[in-house]
Amino acid sequence: MRIDIEDLHVAYAGRTVVAGARLVAAEGEITGLVGPNGSGKSTLLRTVYRHLKPTAGRVLLAGTELREMTPLQSARHVAALPQERGSDFELTVREVVAMGRTPYKRAFAGEDAADRDVVAQALTDVGMAEAAGRRFTALSGGERQRVLLARAFAQDPDVLVLDEPTNHLDIRHQVDLLVLLRAQRRTTLVSLHDLNAAASVCDRLHVLHEGAVVASGPPRDVLTPALMAEVFGVRAAVVDHPLTGDPLIAFDHRAAADEAPTAVPLETPTRG
Repeated sequence: MRIDIEDLHVAYAGRTVVAGARLVAAEGEITGLVGPNGSGKSTLLRTVYRHLKPTAGRVLLAGTELREMTPLQSARHVAALPQERGSDFELTVREVVAMGRTPYKRAFAGEDAADRDVVAQALTDVGMAEAAGRRFTALSGGERQRVLLARAFAQDPDVLVLDEPTNHLDIRHQVDLLVLLRAQRRTTLVSLHDLNAAASVCDRLHVLHEGAVVASGPPRDVLTPALMAEVFGVRAAVVDHPLTGDPLIAFDHRAAADEAPTAVPLETPTRG
């Protein structure tokens, strides 16, 4: 399913955080949101998974405005991994993942064989099958992250909305997660701080700056030295990754932010 975000405005705590954002997450592609802290990435994603209500604009899911759907209908299509992740579940790992099946169950209905298979596969996908009987509260931050991702997979959504999914994960599990997302080929809207991970895994990027989308397109077109200076305030070179050929951003860690080159203002962002 395709997501279209049209002229989205979102205010939070009395302040406009997203101002006129327009972007597309194409069906079956991984679409990344990147930008500095406070640029509006998480707020935009919270609007997509209905935690926040926009003050103006629309979020369309396959052409239907998301707010016109019931919560149950949208839960069958969109699964989220937010940053504000619960850590107080007095449940086992398997029970937490099984919560992802809730949109498909009638009240008080128990699990069936199909539910058990989906949950088992989700746990296997994130490498947590052997922890199924452990208490969620006894897990490390990275383990909890993987369990909550498994819960999103168990929801069997058309669309995944992931807010910094690699947080708390060691490098091995970061790589495993990104490989898994590529293999799933679901429509995925994901925010990432790691620009090199975004360049590697995403089909398309949207750059947010001060609540607006300032650049859109394939990673190689978007992640330029000029954008690094203008949006992130850093000096960087973009080269080909020696193993994959993806864009690889080499940052100058010796230069202070105020020593980054002055960039030509960004062009009008690509829409659609």
